[in-house]
This record gives sequence, structure tokens and C-alpha cells, in this order.
Amino acid sequence: MKLPRFHIDGHIYYITTNIYARLPLFTKASYVIALVDSLNFYRYQYDFKLLGYVIMPDHIHLIIWPQGQARVADLMRDFKTFTSKRIIRQASVERAGDLLAAFECAGKETGRSEHKVWQDSYWDKNIYTESFLRQKLNYIHRNPVHGGLVQEPKDYLYSSYRNYACDEHWLIDVDCEWR
Repeated sequence: MKLPRFHIDGHIYYITTNIYARLPLFTKASYVIALVDSLNFYRYQYDFKLLGYVIMPDHIHLIIWPQGQARVADLMRDFKTFTSKRIIRQASVERAGDLLAAFECAGKETGRSEHKVWQDSYWDKNIYTESFLRQKLNYIHRNPVHGGLVQEPKDYLYSSYRNYACDEHWLIDVDCEWR
């Protein structure tokens, strides 16, 4: 069942998307870098503010605030298409036969492509209040703790938590000034 999407100008969006079959892909920095680099590119290409993110081993959460005319659906389509190509290329360079076989199997299973990295579609939620935004930021920042990856949110490198708590913007710049 496909859920309806509501594009409302000025709204902030909480987005979740998963790796196909929930493969723990983002446990290696080389795949995370490809993802972060692409996220940074599309952030300017589609003119949105990045208010928060977490890159978990098998999924990502984003909080974005579109500023231009682009729609979230267009952004996610292009972002997932491009990152799929980069991830497949990286797996080829690293000779990660198990990953390539899984992506190829997923492509055959769906019958739409030679390789498939991401699950179809994504889940999104309109954020319409500051308290709901804070709730979602807290959720994504606590996600690595709940997932058993770290003891404290500050210990997880692939999250916007350190952007907010420590004013660190070394991995990707986060638009914290909304506060």
C-alpha cells in the first residue's frame, strides 16, 4: 500500500529510507563518505536546509527543509539513484563480491534494474511544529544508542548530534540556526 505524500511549501520533512534487505552497508567509512558527499551535493542542487541526519548501518534518517521549488520526491529519487551508482562502484573497487551479489539479486528480484541498493520509496512525515521537530531530532540522535552502536549520542560520528552539541561541522554542515 502506497501512502499519500503531502508537499506543503514551507514545511520541514522527516525522511527515512532503508537499504534493500536491510544490509548493514554503512558500517564502512567508504560507503558513508559516498552517501555524505552525495547528500551535500543534492542539498545545494535542490536548495534545502539540512536540519538533522543519522546514518545507521542499514538506513538513514534526514530532516530537511526545502527552500526552493523542488519537491522531496524529486530529491529522494535523484539522491537514491545517484548514491546507488556510487555505492555499486565503491563495492566494485573494493571487490566486495558479497555486496555486489546481494545488489544483483535484489535487482533481479524486483526486475527493474541490474542492481538495487535502496528499498523502494521512502517514508516521510511533515513537521509542522518546533516541538515535533525537536522530538524527531532527539529520536534520530538517540537512534545509534537504541541500536546498540554507542553508549551516548556524542559517540556516534555519523549523526548531526555533534553539530548541535559540540558545534562540529567537519563531516557535513548542518543548518542549526533555526533554533
